[in-house]
Amino acid sequence: MTFIRRLVQGVRRQIAIVLAIADYDLDRRSTGSSLGSWEGIINPMQLMLFFIVMRVGFSFLRGTNRFASGGSTDMYFNIVSFIATGFVLAFLFRNVAIKALAGLKLRAPLYYSRIKPLDILLALSLNDLRALLTLSIAILGLVSLFTWDFRFDSPGLAISVYLLTVVMAIGFGLCVIFLAGLNKWVTKVIKRALQRVIIFTSGIFFATFELPPVTRPFVTWNPVLHSVELFRYSLNNDYPIPDISFEYLAWCSMITIGFSLILYRTNESLLLESNDD
Repeated sequence: MTFIRRLVQGVRRQIAIVLAIADYDLDRRSTGSSLGSWEGIINPMQLMLFFIVMRVGFSFLRGTNRFASGGSTDMYFNIVSFIATGFVLAFLFRNVAIKALAGLKLRAPLYYSRIKPLDILLALSLNDLRALLTLSIAILGLVSLFTWDFRFDSPGLAISVYLLTVVMAIGFGLCVIFLAGLNKWVTKVIKRALQRVIIFTSGIFFATFELPPVTRPFVTWNPVLHSVELFRYSLNNDYPIPDISFEYLAWCSMITIGFSLILYRTNESLLLESNDD
């Protein structure tokens, strides 16, 4: 019982630390930006509008040609819901990795011995999750209010996909921190991959079933695509998801977080030194 009590107290203490750092980061952002505390929602909204335009362009280029029996995404989601369901997961992954790539510039909390770099990454991830989740819920709520068309067929699957994506994002972010410390060229390559390759293959503005079968392997390597498509499927079980696997997403998440925690445990001192530069 003593062990369990200490474990619970330790977990509660770490949660309190993460929440305190998250509040500190929000205050720092609001005072350093003309948008204030709204920056975390307004900036993603601008990017979401960009992907809505991308989706319109993709639909125009695709025209009436149907590569698969699934037809068009219009049969399952309106354009705003389609983009919103993909955006929140893909950009959560991207934002966590980008912040990790910046070298955890939120250094002030590191002067306290109880606070570790992992606590800071968790706090930054929490803030991004709250902002993107709030934006998506608001958009989906408005869409359902005006269209009276909202489905949530598999809430358990949706929660599982969300949690696995968060775990994978944190694990990938930890790996990125150490990779970025190797060489500036490595940092640039990773950043460009996050900004272009990963985001544009994550299914934000396209569905897997819309692609010709021969081209799907070029995007299905990306576990974030599996996350996005599975989340859409959890809302509407009629939505087709060829070549998408929950097991693949789960394995990628577990391997990523496992490897990153081993790396973090054995090289934490190097991470602290890199933040002192």
